[in-house]
Order: sequence, then C-alpha cells, then structure tokens
Amino acid sequence: MSLPAARPGLVFSYEYIWKRQAEQGADTGRKQRPACIVLSVIGAEGDQRVAIVPITSRQPGEGVPSVEIPQAVLNHLGLPATRSWVILTEVNIDVWPSPDMRPIAGDRNRFHYGYLPTRMVNRMRDIVVRAIQERRAGIVRRD
Repeated sequence: MSLPAARPGLVFSYEYIWKRQAEQGADTGRKQRPACIVLSVIGAEGDQRVAIVPITSRQPGEGVPSVEIPQAVLNHLGLPATRSWVILTEVNIDVWPSPDMRPIAGDRNRFHYGYLPTRMVNRMRDIVVRAIQERRAGIVRRD
C-alpha cells in the first residue's frame, strides 16, 4: 500500500467518529466516509498526528461552519456526484497512517482520493483553528 504525504487537503477513506458518538462510548466509526486532513504535525520523535474533518452528503444545519465541495472537485477526486460538505466544527485527532483508514470502494490497495485545492484547504484550516481556539470544536482524540 502506497500512501501520499499526510498534508492538509488530503482526502481519504476513514472511519470517522463524530463527537456525539464518542460521548456515547463509540471507539470506532459506524461507517467509512471521505475525510480530509486540515492540519499535520510531526512530533519530536518523528511521529505524525493529523487533524481530520468529515465530509458528508448531508447538508449541514443552519449556522454549522462548513464548506461545500464544488462539483468539479468532486469529479476530479472520484467522489460521488451528490453534493458534499466538509464539516468544520468536528475534528478527529489521529496518528498517521491511521489504523482506521479504509480502502476506497473498488480498489483494495488505495485509501486516498487526492487533494482538495490549496485555497479551499487554507480557508477550512482557518475556520477549524478558530473553532478550536474558541472551544467550539467537537474534538475526538483517536491517537
């Protein structure tokens, strides 16, 4: 299995755990979904941690910070053609590579779809960092 660099913008298949699921005691995701790295940090011992946000086809509620992925980007990544949003108030913190990554449908040796555009990722990162600083982000530590 060959993995691309775990840099912001990487979209991959992951068993994401929502904050409400973690609060109910879940230690694994209920389903695999596309997710995106928004931050990546390498520790003093060379270990890597990533901040991961979920991608969903369910339109977020009013006032939920999110970014809709343009149709052209969905097509480029090979994601389903339905509308999709990146939710920016939920974050999983995990090691890289994560044991909760899953192969994408149709290719057992591939876990990633590709990268989101840099401008989009920078905007997402700024919103996530602000939500974390203001303690409005639902953070689930998976590492």
